[in-house]
Amino acid sequence: MLRNDIYNDEYSIGVVAGTATDTRFGLDFLAARQIAGLGISLSASPQAQTQLQALERGALTQKLIDAIESLQQQGAAAAMIYCNSLSGAVDLDTVRSTVSIPVVSPLDVYAELTQRYRNFGLLAANCQSCANIEREILLRNRSAKVIGIGNLQIVEDIEDGVSPAELVQQHALDDLAAALVKSGVQILILGCTHFDYFYTELLKHCDGIKLFLPSERMLALLKAQALEAA
Repeated sequence: MLRNDIYNDEYSIGVVAGTATDTRFGLDFLAARQIAGLGISLSASPQAQTQLQALERGALTQKLIDAIESLQQQGAAAAMIYCNSLSGAVDLDTVRSTVSIPVVSPLDVYAELTQRYRNFGLLAANCQSCANIEREILLRNRSAKVIGIGNLQIVEDIEDGVSPAELVQQHALDDLAAALVKSGVQILILGCTHFDYFYTELLKHCDGIKLFLPSERMLALLKAQALEAA
């Protein structure tokens, strides 16, 4: 379990993610905006995280509920599921109807994008996550087209500390962006919270295509829910 006690704990947001690395990324994201965070990671490694998603949906949903309730007991007033693959592998409606604090996930943000774009590129941690995100997009926009790639090696390289520039070069992400433009893709979703790590570097190679991360919008949605509750 990770915790960030830099700021006043009057209002803390819980961060639930797959590994300690993306949990830390979530806490760092909040800390940079002067928001206190409490974090829990559900698996020890990217590979373990992928295997976790193979659990029966109900069992994994309960595991997430238990994590959010633990964060709430520690003082979290809301929760961010800071993991795309986890968000797509659970029953979010059951999670939200069970816990008593607001919960937001990347899928909530992608749902908003479906009415603004038709041709999507998607880079995710694994093919399970790709399929789950694509499903959420198509449920809301049946005319959408999604070109998806799952690459767990990128996640493992991030965990090992490979630099953003090396990642973009080794995995030919600049070539991927160019190929997606040729295929008519309008927006490339970085569908893994690990991928915040190389966003700035990849952005240099994204002429003709929008590069999208959900984190800022997730936080905005939580703030809107907090205001509404008040």
